[in-house]
Amino acid sequence: MDRAPRVSRSRLPRRWLLGAPGLAVLRPSPARSETYPSRPIRLIVGFAAGSTTDLLAREVAERLGERLGARLVVDNRAGAGGALGSAAAARAVPDGHTILFGTGQTQAVNVSLFPDLPYDPIRDFSPIARVAGQPLVFAVNRGTGVTSVEGFVAYARARPDAVSFASTGAGSSPHLAGATLARAAGLRMTHVPYNGGQVMADLIQGRVTCMLYPYPPLRPHIEAGHLAVLATTGTERSPWLPDVPTMIESGYPGFAFAPWYALYGPARMPEEAVEALAGATRAALEEERTRARLFEAGTVVSYAGPRELAAFTAAEIGRFRPIVEAAGGREAG
Repeated sequence: MDRAPRVSRSRLPRRWLLGAPGLAVLRPSPARSETYPSRPIRLIVGFAAGSTTDLLAREVAERLGERLGARLVVDNRAGAGGALGSAAAARAVPDGHTILFGTGQTQAVNVSLFPDLPYDPIRDFSPIARVAGQPLVFAVNRGTGVTSVEGFVAYARARPDAVSFASTGAGSSPHLAGATLARAAGLRMTHVPYNGGQVMADLIQGRVTCMLYPYPPLRPHIEAGHLAVLATTGTERSPWLPDVPTMIESGYPGFAFAPWYALYGPARMPEEAVEALAGATRAALEEERTRARLFEAGTVVSYAGPRELAAFTAAEIGRFRPIVEAAGGREAG
């Protein structure tokens, strides 16, 4: 009988619930100005300074600032899988001077993970632009001796409950990808969440068996021969690892995980502000230097405008709901 690791069911702080059902109604009307932007723009990032999301956000902020002729100030609001930052952005005055660097977790996963999430990822936001995606790499400790997904599945089946996979926390893409693998292959694997840098040392030393994670942090350990790469999780082969098959090629149709990043504003943002930000994002992403910097960070440029992002967000919420449920579900509110 296959079973997957369970998602932590921690509730969000009750104080977040104040005003949560009607964020868009309780905010003041957006201030209109003849010129946008008229002052620095606050870019809220729901993850810690120095994290992958933060570094990408700062690169985008710099390029957008050049395009808009205004400074973008990064405001890190880490906590609860990015939900703290998203909640703060949803409550902001919708005049275009506070926006969110959202992720698949903050805008598509958290709504299924937390029963009392203090924002609605559709109702409480103005989609602006999708920026990039980041396929994961399926890496295992060299001590396993496996060199393929098929070999790993055989290895894990021969060791029920003795194989583990690491993640950066409940509800993160590495967690959901690992739980999906366990369910799809009928494996009993223990989920080991981390909230610090110890994860790499434990993976290399074999305290955890495997991890599905972005390429850049894994790269030095792969090149040093400490980790073996079995597959990648994009719909196409990774440009960084062209000789490595995808999970789809390895016999798991539909197994595609690519954490994504996008810009959102509070609901009811003026259309001119949305269009200005979307246009500046598109122009910035067309620059060779921007694409090169994002490529170095292990991401692939994947622009989508406001309407496309709205449809994409809704589709991702629907896609992740059964994945979260399969990984342990959510507690009723």
